[in-house]
Amino acid sequence: MKRQILLIALFSMCVVANAQYPRASLWTADMSGFAAQDANGVKKDVVLFAGSSTFTMWSSLKTDFPNSKVLNRAFGGSMMTDLLYFFNQVVAPYSPRQVVLYEGDNDLYGTTKTPEQFMDDVIAMTRLINIYYPNAKILLVSIKPSPSRASAFAKYQSANLLMKNYADKFDYIDYVDTWTPMLKQDGTPNETLFGSDMLHMNASGYALWKSILEPLLLTALPETEAKDIILFDESSNATYHEPSWVNATAPSTFTTAKDEKISCDSAHHHAGATSLKLAYQGIGVGNWKACVAAKDWAAFDVSGLKELEMYVYSDNKVDSINLPYVYLESYSSTTTAKLRLSNYINGISAATWTKVVIPIQDWKAKSPSFAYNNVKSVFFSQMNLNTAPIVIYVDDIIFRLQSGGSNPGTGNSGNIFVDFGSPSNSTDGNWNNITDHQGANVELIDDQGAKTGITLTITDPFYNGYNTSGTTAPTGDAAAIFPSTATSDNFFGHGNAWSTTAANPEGIFTLSGLDKTKYYSFKIFGSRPSASDDRETLYTATGAGTKTATLNASTNVSSFANIDSLLPDNSGVITIKCSAGVNNTTAEKFYYIGAMKITVVGNQTGVNLPKAAAFSAYYSNGVIKIPEYTGKLTIYNLGGTIVAQGQALFGQCQLNLPKGTYIIKSTIGNTSLLVY
Repeated sequence: MKRQILLIALFSMCVVANAQYPRASLWTADMSGFAAQDANGVKKDVVLFAGSSTFTMWSSLKTDFPNSKVLNRAFGGSMMTDLLYFFNQVVAPYSPRQVVLYEGDNDLYGTTKTPEQFMDDVIAMTRLINIYYPNAKILLVSIKPSPSRASAFAKYQSANLLMKNYADKFDYIDYVDTWTPMLKQDGTPNETLFGSDMLHMNASGYALWKSILEPLLLTALPETEAKDIILFDESSNATYHEPSWVNATAPSTFTTAKDEKISCDSAHHHAGATSLKLAYQGIGVGNWKACVAAKDWAAFDVSGLKELEMYVYSDNKVDSINLPYVYLESYSSTTTAKLRLSNYINGISAATWTKVVIPIQDWKAKSPSFAYNNVKSVFFSQMNLNTAPIVIYVDDIIFRLQSGGSNPGTGNSGNIFVDFGSPSNSTDGNWNNITDHQGANVELIDDQGAKTGITLTITDPFYNGYNTSGTTAPTGDAAAIFPSTATSDNFFGHGNAWSTTAANPEGIFTLSGLDKTKYYSFKIFGSRPSASDDRETLYTATGAGTKTATLNASTNVSSFANIDSLLPDNSGVITIKCSAGVNNTTAEKFYYIGAMKITVVGNQTGVNLPKAAAFSAYYSNGVIKIPEYTGKLTIYNLGGTIVAQGQALFGQCQLNLPKGTYIIKSTIGNTSLLVY
């Protein structure tokens, strides 16, 4: 009864009328149409055209740009604020390599909006695209001089100039002038380029635009271009993986959570949040086999690739004799010779992720006639009899174009582990013990002991040195990564003065020598379990973009902060800043960092990756509404800074936000929010 009263009280604090974006209903049919077009598969890596009817009516768009993989997601009558609102429907799903934007016609005609206000919307849109897809190019197309809208020409020209000046500041943004080429020598619009309404262009107008835009569009990657193929790095299901298949012949066994599907495990993972669980025992005359395939069981071509790479793990030591065979299957159901996994790894050490590399040439030497350009799946199968059940976990199964090597700075293998703290409490093995809290400058090694070429340098000292009051008994997710020697001490600082010690607002270190084409992810631990107040630390990582995460060190023994998929800047550097978080209640604003795991991957993965969310957020009268959601919300501005945090209950959370565009992070994903 008390629980019900509490829920009712909280609910009454948050409930307001459900108010959505007032223009949303104008494009219900358009959004449904886009969803229907995507029903058979979402196109990726496209040159995306987004905007108003000028793009919507470009019926020859694909044929006009045959060398670019174009996709049209414009909807007539729209303004830039509408594009912002429908970002998850018209931009985010398609992983665009380039976004071509045309708005302004409707924003500035017949409205009170000024060119400066329109430019605010343009900036919000470009920042949103850059946060979601930091490698994407953006092309701002100038507003055209439609004769029927001559009354708005002064505003149009001002807006065009603002867009040009803004684009000139960024390498990833281009501006194209369509206004000037559409004028006659006397400076008036060339009416022969427009239809009878003198608003939209005719075929001659689009032909002109084709010649103007074509040199600025990215050309499509060749379909036959060889590149890495990720067979498995994450599962959409927490308990089993689809696509996969398992078959066991008695008395041999292969344990599964779902019939004929390889189980997934969220407690063991090399990167991401899940791994494949192979739980088997070879017995007598029995046999077992299990395969994993590409998404939707699609065929893939490994004929031009170099090797198959994967990571394996077991809670207990597994001798090489107990490891399985590995082989490939084609779409015509032919298979390669079986290769012993033990040929490539001398057993699995307990509680250690170990990299395995199998050269594709080893299969080609034994099975030269196999269809390597039409592979369907990778099989694991029984090799020997096992005296007891075997459980191994497999993650990050990737066919590589080039050898990954053992250098995470350049080759995408081997994690890096860092212990920040006292020299009297270092962590053994292939750990990097950073003990100089004021001036460390150390080249890091990976978990295989190989030098990485990556240097950690403290550029803003943690003046007060070490805190040795961290947990000596980590549990949960933290215990799976960090040993007690790493969790029991920390570097620390304080944003305000501490007794007679002056304030130390932030501690900063850089990681240099990074591969500018790779994404880096960080799991960061800090612990002060004897404290009862809130000692939230804000970790701000800045490379090509900026991402943040928070962790309350007080009472912490099991959690860590997670920053995923960040590209280095143009110099190959990521900077990590530690400071007190907004929820930190200590007068001194203490903050901590005790240990860190660095993972490098070839593409974006993980929770910090913004993606098209399966939900929408609305804002009205100081309340954020996310239908049917209960849980924590973190609100970021477009600069990546946390501006608010709160708890949603029954789909609503009371937070006061000024006008602007925000990114909302929740336990069910990320989405954008427009407050107008």
